[in-house]
Amino acid sequence: MKATLSRVTAASTATVRWIGTCLGLFISVGLILATIQDRNVRMEAAQRQSMAVAIGVDRLLHYEIRNLERALRGMAMEADGYVADFPGSSRWDLPGAIRGVVSRHAELQDIDLYDADGSVVHRGTGTSGQDEAVFAPPDTAGTGMLRVGRLQQQGRAQPVIPLMWRTPEGNWLVARLRTSELQSMLRGLDIGEQGSAGILDREGVVLAREGSGGGYVGRQVPLPAGLAKGATVQQVLVSRLDGIERFASFTSTSRYPFIVAAGLSKQEALMPWWRYAVIAGCLLMLYWLGMFYLMRRMSLAEAARRKAHDELRHHADWLSKAQEASRAGVWAMEQGAQHVRASAHAADLFGFEPVAGMLPLAEFFLRMHPSDRPRVEHEFGQAWSSGQPFHSEYRITLPDGESRWISARGALVQDDEGAPRMTGTIVDITERMARQEALAGAEAQFRELFDLNPLPFWVFDIESLRFMAVNKAAVHRYGYSREEFLQMTILQIRPADDVQAVLEAVNQVEEPRDASRVWVHVRRDGTRMHVRVHSSSIRFSGRDARLVLAEDVSERVAYERELAWRAAHDETTGLLNLRTFAEQMDAQPEVPVGDVTYAVAYVQLRDLEFVSPTLGRQTRDAMIQGIAQRLAGVARRHGPLAYVPADAFVTATRRAEDWNDLVDELLAAFSETVESDSGNHRVEAWIGIAFQQFPGQSAEEVVGHASLAALQARAENSGTMHYSDSMAERASARLATINRLRRALPDGEFELFFQPIQRLGDDVVIAAEALLRWRTADGYVSPASFIPLSEEAGLIVPIGEWVIDKAAQAHQALAAAGFPGIAIAVNVSAVQFICGTIPRILRDVHQRYGLPRGAMHVELTESAMLRRPEMARAAMEELQQDGVGISIDDFGTGFSSMTYLRDLSVDCLKIDRSFVHQVHRDGRNASICQALIALGHGLGLGIVAEGVEDAEELAWLARHGVDSVQGFHIARPAPLETMIAWLSDARVVAR
Repeated sequence: MKATLSRVTAASTATVRWIGTCLGLFISVGLILATIQDRNVRMEAAQRQSMAVAIGVDRLLHYEIRNLERALRGMAMEADGYVADFPGSSRWDLPGAIRGVVSRHAELQDIDLYDADGSVVHRGTGTSGQDEAVFAPPDTAGTGMLRVGRLQQQGRAQPVIPLMWRTPEGNWLVARLRTSELQSMLRGLDIGEQGSAGILDREGVVLAREGSGGGYVGRQVPLPAGLAKGATVQQVLVSRLDGIERFASFTSTSRYPFIVAAGLSKQEALMPWWRYAVIAGCLLMLYWLGMFYLMRRMSLAEAARRKAHDELRHHADWLSKAQEASRAGVWAMEQGAQHVRASAHAADLFGFEPVAGMLPLAEFFLRMHPSDRPRVEHEFGQAWSSGQPFHSEYRITLPDGESRWISARGALVQDDEGAPRMTGTIVDITERMARQEALAGAEAQFRELFDLNPLPFWVFDIESLRFMAVNKAAVHRYGYSREEFLQMTILQIRPADDVQAVLEAVNQVEEPRDASRVWVHVRRDGTRMHVRVHSSSIRFSGRDARLVLAEDVSERVAYERELAWRAAHDETTGLLNLRTFAEQMDAQPEVPVGDVTYAVAYVQLRDLEFVSPTLGRQTRDAMIQGIAQRLAGVARRHGPLAYVPADAFVTATRRAEDWNDLVDELLAAFSETVESDSGNHRVEAWIGIAFQQFPGQSAEEVVGHASLAALQARAENSGTMHYSDSMAERASARLATINRLRRALPDGEFELFFQPIQRLGDDVVIAAEALLRWRTADGYVSPASFIPLSEEAGLIVPIGEWVIDKAAQAHQALAAAGFPGIAIAVNVSAVQFICGTIPRILRDVHQRYGLPRGAMHVELTESAMLRRPEMARAAMEELQQDGVGISIDDFGTGFSSMTYLRDLSVDCLKIDRSFVHQVHRDGRNASICQALIALGHGLGLGIVAEGVEDAEELAWLARHGVDSVQGFHIARPAPLETMIAWLSDARVVAR
């Protein structure tokens, strides 16, 4: 019946536990889902509210800007009339119109009128400030659309936003909208205490802001990805301004470049939800606490019942488990008996059957190790005879050959009848003896490793810092004997200035210790070495001590120092490199704002690149080193000195007012010759001077300015030159032009214009000169500016090939139009000509387009022939063999040489326009032209005069024997189609 009751009790407990758990899980899941749903609903509501706020402000902003746009549009015609007549005309009352608009729109600060070039025409009511005199029109200029500029707040009492309207005549009305108007649109929004609303431009610059963390107008903030015109973006983000997490909406639904952002605090939106979640959690907690209490009470009752049963079952195993765990056994024997009563564990330890019972005493002794058996027998007999306790440790050998250490203890007792009996225990101590043996071996090994280690090893006392032990390597390396070491402290092998650092290192208690620091140790003879110390705390001779290994890293430190020196210096001169020079200058202490701390001199050596090819590299290096020694003396009085391979030095004076002394000393250093194995050489230099323009300006930037000044000095052949901002502007413009030139050819921006060349004898057009034009979005660029840049940048060769190809196509088009006798003259750059590819290119276009002999002419400058005369002679002969005419362009303006006129294959000379200008009035020009005409005819060359602009010049040239002319008086350069039309209308044309 008790068993049945127990089973019923267990079953009812399980049923209650199962039902209660299922019910609790059902309630818990329901409350959690309801809580999550409520949270999602509140978050969606907050997001919808933020979107509604953003859209509302965006629509209000749209209507406001649209009204201002209409006002500006209405003034456009009056503004054009005001500009067309003249500023200040009474016919167009633009000032009155501006005052009317500004008075109706209090949000406007002012309205100004600018012409198409950005120059001010009329300055509104006069509240804009004088800094608006120059206006930069937008790149995408066009009528019919309002342009919005960047936020302007510097130097203003109140920030404004430029609103720009382009009139039909290309003028600009610029209204300045006060940001306070945008700020007023954000006031009173339902965004909560921690919410935020703002208006930004397309680049993320804050124009107005309301709510928590306000007051960041003018600051640029990142915009979310995906935001585009007419788009709305929502996201949960953490504000970068005040760290509050908000539900944010960004909208840009209007056609104006404004973005409205609204954010509601996530904390405020979810505050009611948290109260709901806490109440639900409390209810769940109460339910589960009650459930756990009931289950606990039922479990305790069940456990008490089982405990009594288990206690009886486990009690019998305790003794057996204890003996097994401790590897011990129990034995007993009567006096004079030959058998021993042993427990099962005792029998097992000796290798007998693990059964409790009587075992022969002789068998026990036979299992003992022969070396230990006599001693144990003697101790056992002594215990019986003296009545003293028995204790012995010995080895036994098991039947399988295994050895085991046993600790046996026993004592005499009397049984119930008063007979003496010895009883005791045996314990397996094999592991303990093995540990002791291993410890002894380890200690011996440590002693051997310590003493024979090739690195210095020692142990010192933490309290007294005295050496307690040292090895042979320490004795050998430091020069002290072992006895001397043991009388010293560790401070005696350290420099005096390291004592405090050593004491701090000794007091460190953490393990392992940092071994990366390099220390300095002193030997007995006073020499120093660099060591890396590895240490560990140990107990030595009963004292707290520190075991130390000293690794000699002197060679490594020396190598690292050498590497550091090489990284900061130039190996040829031993001077600083430019990076280290800049770092040292940037490391100067800051000075008050407005002061200039230093000046930099960039010394560009002149013609040093010719030394190596002529005198050898060794001579060049000797000259560089000699100059470096001189400049080092100058630098010692002023500031650091750096070498910029392969032909420049940079130095500085830390006092900007001493720059004149620095320059004088530099010039004096170059006034004397430099000695080398090949003799004495005079070296000159261009010196660029630049000052630190404001505190905090990087030295790298100042050095760059000085380098630009040196380049300008080289271009102007001046000894010294001071940097000015215009140099950087010109350099920047030059780089920009070169970059545009690189894209001009693939983008199709080049065009060919053609100017006819007319023969004076019969007014027949015999040729047309192909002139390269570069058309950009801003208009045509002068060839005088982009042709030299093309040559410097290495672009003239592909451009020249394109010109030759287009010129060949032009001759083909002229032939198709009925003018096959007109040759096309192409100007060939000196850079392009000395490449040696012109004959091959011209043969290729002749074959490709089927051109006849004489269809193409080449015009060369004198410099193209004088650079490499032998190559020029061969190329010109090859061109004439192929039927290509050759003219000398701009003859008389260069370094004219009669030699090339005599020896080279030339067809005609072209007199430069500078000599033709007013030749009928200017006696000097007339004399030059007469001489050139006589020279050319004397050599059998044709004469072409360029730049003929009026009839008097043409008549003079005809009277004095000029063969052909070209210029504006004949026809202006024009596209091919225009020239063909002009040829069709001309009376005499070569056909």
